[in-house]
Amino acid sequence: MHSDFPIGVAIDINELYSNSLYKSIAIKQFNSVTPENIFKAEYLHPEPAFFDWTDADSLTNFCIANNKRLHGHTLIWHQQLPQWILNFQGNSSDWEQLIKTHIQTIVLHFKGKVTGWDVVNEAFNEDGTLRNTIWRQKIGAGYIEKAFIYAHEADPNVLLFYNDYNLESNPNKRNSVIGFLNNLRNRGIKIDGIGIQMHINILSTEATQVASALQSISNNDYQIHLSELDISVNPLGKDITPSQSLFTKQANLLGEIVLQYKQIPARYQYGITFWGISDKTSWIIDYFNREDYPLLYDDNYLPKPAYCKLKETL
Repeated sequence: MHSDFPIGVAIDINELYSNSLYKSIAIKQFNSVTPENIFKAEYLHPEPAFFDWTDADSLTNFCIANNKRLHGHTLIWHQQLPQWILNFQGNSSDWEQLIKTHIQTIVLHFKGKVTGWDVVNEAFNEDGTLRNTIWRQKIGAGYIEKAFIYAHEADPNVLLFYNDYNLESNPNKRNSVIGFLNNLRNRGIKIDGIGIQMHINILSTEATQVASALQSISNNDYQIHLSELDISVNPLGKDITPSQSLFTKQANLLGEIVLQYKQIPARYQYGITFWGISDKTSWIIDYFNREDYPLLYDDNYLPKPAYCKLKETL
């Protein structure tokens, strides 16, 4: 697939090693990789003084061997935390030390191998206020600023992103995020880009919404990563029959989004990453417990109309 900007995929390490079709598509069709789970805290940092690099290094070596860009996801999030962090007893400076050690150990380990990091993930509520995460409870709102500072200290060259969902459809939340990050930047803190997750659907997502999000973020001088793209065809969780018309709608929406992304200046195009390869293993199926077909490839790893549209539009 040829493109002027990276086209990425979230990789499940177990699928990569157990499924040859999955692996060959990952190698042939994408040039950027985001770890779906194995860079999250519960996997990488299971005990206070122990980091488990096994799977993460394995994926890193896969990326190096196959000439894929590696995007790090994610350093600070309120979910998928190991029990020891949830149970951690300490004052705010102990917590600051905890996140500093966590971030800097990881960023240093992958220095020169990871191109960009999702430093902080999903820190805002839908109404634009700061989410009351464990990090905010223990450290205060300054945890976001500190996370970016610590990551930058560990690797001054790596690109630093803030990542969140519904930024394409919720201008209130988006404006809060941009305002908050601009405020940090004005105080000299390095923030290079914003990841718009893009877990969207064919019923409520309009290409015009996406266009205005892309414009407002790029106008504020942030690189934009469409970081976790999937397009649900059954957001209401009804009994559905997968049909040509559903998949054409999905394909057309994807095509419109790619065209909008191509409109922003090239210096802001960090890339588009799909959150998985095949419908069969999409997180949506398990998480929402519903039938859905949100990705580029069907259950048999055959390309769908969305794949053809993507190819045509790039």
